[in-house]
Amino acid sequence: NLAAVLPFLFIGGLIGLLFRELIFTISAAILAATLVALTLVPALAGRVPVRREGAIRRAINRGIEAAQVGYVRLLERMLKVRWLIIAPFVAGLAMTIPWLQETRQEFLPKMDEGDVRIGLTADSGIDMERMDALARRVEGLVAEQPEVAAIFTTVGGFVFGRSQYESANRASIQVQLVPLADRDSSSNQWIDRMKKRIDEEQIVGLKVRMYTRGIRGIRFSRGDDDLSLRIKGPQLEILEKLGDQVVERLKGVEGLRNLRHSNEEVTQELSIRLDRERAASYGLNVEDVGKVLRFALEGQVVTDFIADDRSIDVLLRLDRLDVGGPGDLESIILFSKTEQRVPIRLGDLAEAFVAPQPSSILRDRQQRMVEVTASLGDGLRLEEAIEQALAATADLDLPPGYSLYEAGSLETLKEGRSLGRLLLGLALFLVLVVMAVQYESLRNPVIILLSVPFALTGVVLGLQWTELPLSMPVWLGLIMLAGILVNNAIVLVEFIEIHRRRGAEKVQAILEAARLRLRPILMTTLTTVVGMLPLALALGEGSEMLQPLAVTIVSGLLFSTLVSLVLVPMVYRILGAS
Repeated sequence: NLAAVLPFLFIGGLIGLLFRELIFTISAAILAATLVALTLVPALAGRVPVRREGAIRRAINRGIEAAQVGYVRLLERMLKVRWLIIAPFVAGLAMTIPWLQETRQEFLPKMDEGDVRIGLTADSGIDMERMDALARRVEGLVAEQPEVAAIFTTVGGFVFGRSQYESANRASIQVQLVPLADRDSSSNQWIDRMKKRIDEEQIVGLKVRMYTRGIRGIRFSRGDDDLSLRIKGPQLEILEKLGDQVVERLKGVEGLRNLRHSNEEVTQELSIRLDRERAASYGLNVEDVGKVLRFALEGQVVTDFIADDRSIDVLLRLDRLDVGGPGDLESIILFSKTEQRVPIRLGDLAEAFVAPQPSSILRDRQQRMVEVTASLGDGLRLEEAIEQALAATADLDLPPGYSLYEAGSLETLKEGRSLGRLLLGLALFLVLVVMAVQYESLRNPVIILLSVPFALTGVVLGLQWTELPLSMPVWLGLIMLAGILVNNAIVLVEFIEIHRRRGAEKVQAILEAARLRLRPILMTTLTTVVGMLPLALALGEGSEMLQPLAVTIVSGLLFSTLVSLVLVPMVYRILGAS
């Protein structure tokens, strides 16, 4: 068990961050359980008084004894046609492997914590009062929904972490839904219903984006949403056109919502184009003109005013009414730096104008880029969405010097998948090494280890039944299974070896060991399965994270019971020492 989970302790990055505490807990529990089993359990067992068996115990014993008799008779017949018994297990495993490669995959399961974010963007130039009225209108629609527990609205921008962004035409609404057990729909289903309700209101000039918030602090790519495509190139105008084209193409991908690109929002920026040669003839440069403009628009502290024991800064700047537009700026008077200082209008040296500019300019590796983002609806997995998005933009005509690429989520998925396979292979190898050292032989460890891959059939059946995709918790569950599944096989093979050392013939030793180990195998399997059922059933908030791990262990253990009781005796009959 320890050999299977220890490789996780040497893994860094996001995977190590997420699962290291779990692995430490499991490892400590295994060591503690071993110590208790070797010391406390024998001491307490010696003090348990022998009493008459109750009716329930007698009934269970009779049932187990009947099962042992029937099991041994069936096993004796199966040993005679062992190859026919092994064939269905091999066929099941052969069908399992392709499913693991082709099934839907994601890095971590989606967690429904009821945290919904609504982003509102109005036409540029709107004032705060009008934006507040629009936000209150949407807020009222949200408050009508019975699933809503709390609402928090920010108007005039938004807050991200410790940074705040001020913009009069933007607002955000944070909605907390009641716990999942108290509502009939998921967060994504609630968003779809709410989106239709807002569309029915036909609020002119307002864009509404609704999405669920992921696990705080965890990002699988460099993008800001579920799906992120980036276009890199030198010219902002061309990047904006390419962004519009990509958004238009992605509208054909079913299941994507909140499609947008980073250059959609523009701001009106005051620009000054200076005639450098004319300014130089008056002894002025760009820095001199910039200081004057900053003084005129932002002001400068020129003195302080002392009232009683308080000091108040005095800021000197132009009256806001005197600089209502670019023409007013051109009327600002500057003085030359020539020997004979002369007054000059700014309009004689520069042109002032208002030009639309992107609200933000994104860069990746020091190159300008535009980012196209989208949220995923129910039923659409990230890898599937990325593949469809890349297919939809495959024939996009990109000018020389421009490139389109995914922001990193697909790479994270592939790295997680490769790492899971590597850790599973390393776990199996270490389990084999531990057993080989203890047995001082490879025959019995190989027989025991052959039972592990066949449990994949049970895992696949469990994932298909629960409709769970392949994710990192599933790989962790498979790695844990590699250490858990060998327990029953180890004890069964060990009992066979004990009977053979006492002189029993191979078949007889297999049958007697199987009869004696039927009850312990059933007990260990049932106790583990029953203990994992609450987690596998996803009872409680946040249980979606570890539900795939529990389903993997439960389904794998249940099927491995059949493997231990049927397949291991067949394999030992073929490979065991004669």
